[in-house]
Amino acid sequence: MVPTDFTISTALLRYMEENHVSISAFAAKSGVNSGTLSRFLHAQLQLSVASLDAITRAMGLEEGHFYAAYVQESTANWRRLGPYIIRCAEIGKLDCIEQAAGMLTEHLSYSDQLFDCAEELYHQGYAEAALILYTKVAESEKYQHSERLSWCQYRIFTSSLNADQEHNLNCAIQFEPYVRRLPEALQLDGLKDLANILLSLRKWDKARGYAQEMGRIARMRYNAKHHASKTKRSVIEPAKPLFGYILYSDLILGSIAAEHADYELALEYVSRYEEHSWVVEGDEAAEDTKQQFKVWATANRYLYQLMMGKVEVLDAYMAYISSHENETLRALFNIVQAANRYQFEIERYLEPNEHLIAAFLQDKSATGTYTGQMIDDGFAIFLADVGEYYLRQQNTSKGIGYLLDALEVSYQIRNPVNVMRCKTILEHLRSKLSHADLERYEAIRQSRRSSGMLVI
Repeated sequence: MVPTDFTISTALLRYMEENHVSISAFAAKSGVNSGTLSRFLHAQLQLSVASLDAITRAMGLEEGHFYAAYVQESTANWRRLGPYIIRCAEIGKLDCIEQAAGMLTEHLSYSDQLFDCAEELYHQGYAEAALILYTKVAESEKYQHSERLSWCQYRIFTSSLNADQEHNLNCAIQFEPYVRRLPEALQLDGLKDLANILLSLRKWDKARGYAQEMGRIARMRYNAKHHASKTKRSVIEPAKPLFGYILYSDLILGSIAAEHADYELALEYVSRYEEHSWVVEGDEAAEDTKQQFKVWATANRYLYQLMMGKVEVLDAYMAYISSHENETLRALFNIVQAANRYQFEIERYLEPNEHLIAAFLQDKSATGTYTGQMIDDGFAIFLADVGEYYLRQQNTSKGIGYLLDALEVSYQIRNPVNVMRCKTILEHLRSKLSHADLERYEAIRQSRRSSGMLVI
C-alpha cells in the first residue's frame, strides 16, 4: 500500500535534492525532456509510463517501483492506462492491472479497449494478466447475451484451468451457459475444450453431447464451405481446419464408447476418423492433421482389440506405440488396465518403462498430445492400476509404493474417487505396510489437511 502522503513527484524531488541534481541534469541522465519533468514536478502534467520507466531507471530503482503509486495518481484515461496495463503484464504487476482495470470499467466506454487489450495479452502469452481484464469486462458487460460476454467467459474458462479437478468442474459449469452464444467459428473451439475437460472429469454424457454438437456444426460449415453455392460474404474461420473438428468429434465419441466398454462402437468411430477420402484440403498442414489422426486410429484399433481380450495384439500395439515419440506412457495406461481385467502378465512392458513413470512424477512433460487435465487424471488412475497389478503379482512392496504415489497425485488434482480407492486398498493392507510406508501414508494425508485441500 502506498502511503497517502507519498507521490512520485515528491520522491523525485527528494532524490534530486539529496543528490544535488538539477532538472536539466536529471533530464540528460534519464532521457526525459526537461520541460516534461518541470511540468510534472509542478503537477501540470501526468507522466507517460515510458517516461516513468526512464525516471525509475535514472534513480537506480527496480523496474516498476512506482507502478502502484502511478495508478493511484492516475485518472481513468485509456491513453495513459492502456500502455501501463501492457507494461504491468510484462513485468508481472498483476495487482496494479487489477486496480487500473477496475478504474476503467467504471466507464463503459472503455470496455472495447479493455477487451482488445485482453486479447492482445492473451495471444502474447500473458494469460494471468488477460484473465483479469476478461473478468472485469465480463462483470461490467451491460448486455448479458452479448457475443463479447461469451467470448470473455470462454477466455476465462481456458485461462483458469489447472490441475485441481474440482476447480475445473466449477470452471466448466460457469462456462457452459455461454458456449452456444459464441460466434460459430469460436464455438467449435469452445465445444472442443469443454468436451476435453469433461472427459478428464469422467462426465461422459456431457462430453458426448458437446462432441456431437462440435461435429454437427463442423460438418455443416464444411459442407457450406466446399459444396454450397459460393457467396462473397466473408466468413470467420475457426483456429484449425474444419475437417479436423469433424475427425476430433469422432475421436472423442469413440473414446467415450470405449469407456462404456462398447468396443465395437468404438472401432466404428476409429474407421471414421481414419478415413479421409472426403477431405478436400491437401496442403502440408492438412496432411499433417490427417497423419496425426491415422496414428491415433491405428493405436486405438490395437487398444480396443486389446480391451476386448485379444491379448495377441499386445506386441504389435507396443511396437507401434514405441515408434511414436512420447506416446508410450499413455499406452501403458491402457495396457495395465487390460492386464488387470484379463489377468495377463506385463512386467516385460512395465519394467523397461519405469523411468517414464518416475519422470512424469517429477516433471509432467513426458506425455504425448493429450490435454494436461486428461493426462493428470489418467496418470493418477494408472498409478493405482499399477499398484493393483503388482499386488496381484504378489509383489506387495512395489504395489504399495505405486498406491502411495497414486494417493499423492490424486490429492494434488483433487480426485476424490481415486483418493477413496487408494485409501481403501491401503487400509486393507495396513498390516503389510512397512514403517517407512506408514510414515509416508500419514505424511500425505497430513499435507492435504495442512494445505486445506480435500481429505476423505
